[in-house]
Amino acid sequence: MLGLVEAHPDRLRALCRLDPAEDPLGEAQRCLDAGAVGLKLHPRGEGFDIADRRLDDVFALADEQRLPIMIHAGVGDAQIGPETLERAGDHPNARFIFAHCAVGAFDLVVPRVKEFPNVFFDTSWWNPADLWALYRLVPPGRILYASDIPFASPAEGLVLTGRIGLQAGLSPEQMRGVMGGQLERLVAHEEPLDLGPAPDGAEPLAPELERLYVTLLTAVEPMLRGEDPGQGLELARAASDAPRGPHADVMECVAALLELNDRTEEPDPMRSQRAPGFDLVLAAAVAARTPRASSPSLDDIRALSASA
Repeated sequence: MLGLVEAHPDRLRALCRLDPAEDPLGEAQRCLDAGAVGLKLHPRGEGFDIADRRLDDVFALADEQRLPIMIHAGVGDAQIGPETLERAGDHPNARFIFAHCAVGAFDLVVPRVKEFPNVFFDTSWWNPADLWALYRLVPPGRILYASDIPFASPAEGLVLTGRIGLQAGLSPEQMRGVMGGQLERLVAHEEPLDLGPAPDGAEPLAPELERLYVTLLTAVEPMLRGEDPGQGLELARAASDAPRGPHADVMECVAALLELNDRTEEPDPMRSQRAPGFDLVLAAAVAARTPRASSPSLDDIRALSASA
């Protein structure tokens, strides 16, 4: 990663992944001296706790240099959440970023977010319901667009993070912060932006769209594991086959994406563990969940579907 950063200094920044069993402070200093802008910890990957005393000097360094620290917080040990909050309280100048919407510790972390102004969340997660909860419960200045290569593409992350943010009612300024503006400040070790509180007063989803959205998610979940989508996909096709009413345009978009999916026979070679068409079905679910966000590419989807 440091080599890629050196080759593309205008495009890339690197974090240094640390293992507390392998001189974490020395490795952090080596990588920071070589151009890294922050740190990453993966407790599940290397088998340690955030409370591990071997990391004390690392957190002290992050506090001293105002470094971002990304922490894996997907499915796994929920104690990662409370232990990270304790570290955040002890090191207020370090910036702690829960990866994957902190889904593994969501209910232990999100209710306390106001206590820790140096805690952030990235959006590298597949389920739009988790992103929706994040936008509704966490100030937008704490939310950072992210992808999760090779499990999810940057485009998939853009669709999820952007459309859910628009549906939640974020302003243009808040959207700019979420989609990269805030992260630019964190990797430059600057003070983060205050983008106001989490939006309130969101309208409930129309019943016909909620049914379609939930049905699509029942298909997305097995496709995530490379399995057959089951009857959920068939039901979603039927629900969007003859769109009518105030949300006909959204249903047409969903139908076009599902038709394109029907013609997709091979998985994405970059993400072969996903069932063919996974990204298209997930995009369809997000489209159904976000009627407030326009669908300017609908004609392009239809054209692709017709020519595929």
